[in-house]
Amino acid sequence: MKERRLDTIDQQAMILKYKKMIQRLKKEAKNLQRKKGNLLLFPLVFLYFEILLRIVGGTSLFRGFLPMLLFTIGIGLFFGALTSVFQSKIKRAANMGILLIASILYIVECLIRESFQMYMTLSDIMTGTGGVVGGFSGELFRIVFSSIPVIVLFLLPCIFYGWYTKKEKRTPRLSVIQGIFVLIVSFIFFGAGIICTYPLNEHELYSQKFNFDKATQTFGLLTSMRLDIQYKLFGNEARSELVAAKDDPDEQTEETVKEYEPNISSIDFAELSQTETNQTIQSLHAYVNSVRPTLKNRYTGLFKGKNLILICAEAFSDSTINEELTPTLYRLTHQGIYFSDYYQPAWGGSTSTGEYSFLMGLVPMDGVETMQETRNNLNYYTLGHQLMEQGYYSAAFHNGSYDYYDRNLTHENLGYASYLGNGNGLEEIAGAWVGDDVFFDKTLDTYIDQQPFSIYYMTLSGHAPYSSDDEKCKKYMDKVKAVLGDQYKETTLNYFCYQMELEEALTIMVDRLEEAGIADDTVICMTSDHYPYGLAKSKTFGNSEDYMEDLYQHEIETDWDRDHNTWLLWSGCLENEKKEYACEISDPTYSLDITPTLLNLFGIEYDSRLLVGRDVFSDADPLALWNDHSWITDKGKYNAETGEFIPNQGVKVDDDYVAKIKETVANKIAFSDQVLKNDYYRILFESTE
Repeated sequence: MKERRLDTIDQQAMILKYKKMIQRLKKEAKNLQRKKGNLLLFPLVFLYFEILLRIVGGTSLFRGFLPMLLFTIGIGLFFGALTSVFQSKIKRAANMGILLIASILYIVECLIRESFQMYMTLSDIMTGTGGVVGGFSGELFRIVFSSIPVIVLFLLPCIFYGWYTKKEKRTPRLSVIQGIFVLIVSFIFFGAGIICTYPLNEHELYSQKFNFDKATQTFGLLTSMRLDIQYKLFGNEARSELVAAKDDPDEQTEETVKEYEPNISSIDFAELSQTETNQTIQSLHAYVNSVRPTLKNRYTGLFKGKNLILICAEAFSDSTINEELTPTLYRLTHQGIYFSDYYQPAWGGSTSTGEYSFLMGLVPMDGVETMQETRNNLNYYTLGHQLMEQGYYSAAFHNGSYDYYDRNLTHENLGYASYLGNGNGLEEIAGAWVGDDVFFDKTLDTYIDQQPFSIYYMTLSGHAPYSSDDEKCKKYMDKVKAVLGDQYKETTLNYFCYQMELEEALTIMVDRLEEAGIADDTVICMTSDHYPYGLAKSKTFGNSEDYMEDLYQHEIETDWDRDHNTWLLWSGCLENEKKEYACEISDPTYSLDITPTLLNLFGIEYDSRLLVGRDVFSDADPLALWNDHSWITDKGKYNAETGEFIPNQGVKVDDDYVAKIKETVANKIAFSDQVLKNDYYRILFESTE
């Protein structure tokens, strides 16, 4: 009996032991499930954000989806592993913080996309934020208000997480070993995402052709942000790699060489490349030495000693040029040197990059930051610098906030003795926040008697939004409708009214130059900073009007459709004693051609190998490029996004031609990047200053 009782006790103890074990296993299983739920939180939410960004931004849902998915899972697991090692309250707060910050990042990028039609790096956004809030708060509030549904959708994960975890008293932690394991898995996903870019032919966009806007559309915002930070800290070797140019010197005939000298400096780049120990600088010397220089020509020195007025016209489009509505614009465009196939690429950085491209003659690669990087450089080949060296009176003006895009820190270093905007003295001359007409008229008083002068204007009147309530519309709408009728939509007509103020400003300028008797001795050069993106199709829910196509009167399918514009280059002498030099340039030209062309026209000695664009009157073959590696020549167009070359009608080229131009474009982009990053002109010319 005693033994049987002991057996029963042992069995009961064993059963109790098994019950406890099962309960423990259930508890561990539940904890594991909760841990998995915590680990999956960020991958799922980040994936939701990336898909929503593509939908809202109107970009392809499936382009580069696999690498985006793998990157997102990897980053999500990484953050999940980091927060899961903390105690419950700390972990919840950390998760909420990450979700909220991520939500705000995506919301801000959506608002930027809505306003500027592109995604921007955080540093670019921070540089322009103050000016937007101060100068264009109405537009900012309009965009935020119209984007409320989008904002709510991005905040939903944060709201739901806060509501759900409030009911949980305690959440499980990962052990150190488990955390390390999850981190390893997250890095495996990172690597898999990188590998997957290759069969999808996206690897060049990931490295050599990295462009934040296009990379965000392809790989997602999180990956683009990581790459942007990585390349800023450690450089992008693929983008900076230079290959010796393969131009054939025999293309310059012996007769032409005898008649005209090459535009080169006395620097021996061959010798420099052999003696330089810094590999990057050595590659720059070697590359420049391999490039075929352009030759001087019959236009060399045509404007020597004349005054120069450079104008960057905010959001200007040649679609507004009309002989009856804008007679001054029509006159200056068609009775000077007329560029009928000109492009002003958007460059991925709004106004600041547009300014940089035509003032520096180099490709802007870092968005708004590109101009910021010039503040301590020797910007040797700007017209401002070169003419100041010749004793020209110089000044730069902007009728917007003086510190917008930190122009107060950059523009004097572009070669101007003074820079004035609203807030640092312009209001004392012209009044505060004046239109372009008053702006030009009042500032002319400061320099018209200071010949020779070198002046730079950044205008404001053409800036979005194009509202019917604006004074410009009230002032000019009747005239605009009288000429254009009802062929355009209301917002497009508003845009015409905004540009009418530029027409009035140029009319005042030309009239005053002629009254002073110096129109023949003055050159006016004007281009736009970018296309009028304020008319582009809205990306937020509920807005679908595309006023850009209404303005252009044709479909816009590519960047070159969007960026086609005009370059105004006029002097009174082209209507008088130098009339035979007025002409049309029908070959493709773009903003980087402005600096070398003006250097040649003003008879300034320069080295054509040190600028990316070409003197349009030289023997160089025409080439216009975009910083995503798309390009146009007189033979056809190449779309880097699709990898397709479209020859002009009746033109046949072989694969070698396309490969050669692609390499030339890659070299010009890499050269531009390295000139800026290494202050290359200072290395070459500081001793001559």
